[in-house]
Amino acid sequence: MKLPSNNDLIKGIRNHDSPLLRHVYETYYPIIEGYIIHNQGSREQARDIFQDAMIIVYNRIKSDELELSCKFGTYLYAICKNIWMQERKKYLQRAEKLRQQPLVVNDPGAADDPLLQNHLTNLFNKHFEELSKDCQKILSMYFNNFSVEDIRIAMNYKDLHHTADRKYRCKKSLIKRIVNDPLFKRLKNELR
Repeated sequence: MKLPSNNDLIKGIRNHDSPLLRHVYETYYPIIEGYIIHNQGSREQARDIFQDAMIIVYNRIKSDELELSCKFGTYLYAICKNIWMQERKKYLQRAEKLRQQPLVVNDPGAADDPLLQNHLTNLFNKHFEELSKDCQKILSMYFNNFSVEDIRIAMNYKDLHHTADRKYRCKKSLIKRIVNDPLFKRLKNELR
């Protein structure tokens, strides 16, 4: 079978030609998926990015803004890569912003006692700052309701299992440090 030219691909996308669109997905999606996964993404993210890129291509074709000076596959790959880089940059900026935010402990029993709340917050922050920088980033994201997938991407971890395990270990380490602090034991007695 003869491979479609750039013009054939553009015409097929413009006209919603099902066999040609299937060819585009079967030919180019595996390449994009490989790139995204190799760069700390998931299959789901690869599908979303590929779909976003195809929408961009379609819109440019419909508005007659698409003039290719390279192969179609190269052009599509470049769009997907740019989208992925923007997504990663957003995740990393969001994670860094959260890492820099002060953390506050909200204990219902301490809500009526500002001094006790202050001690709990200081205790928490003291032990939080003693964690590794990675644990601080992970827990900052976790406390701000980032999903495990978001944390995985921000931390450049390869899989969700490893990310969930790191989050669990960091949280466990923080709790252990706080619980073993003599000040915590005194504060706990005051809350009773």
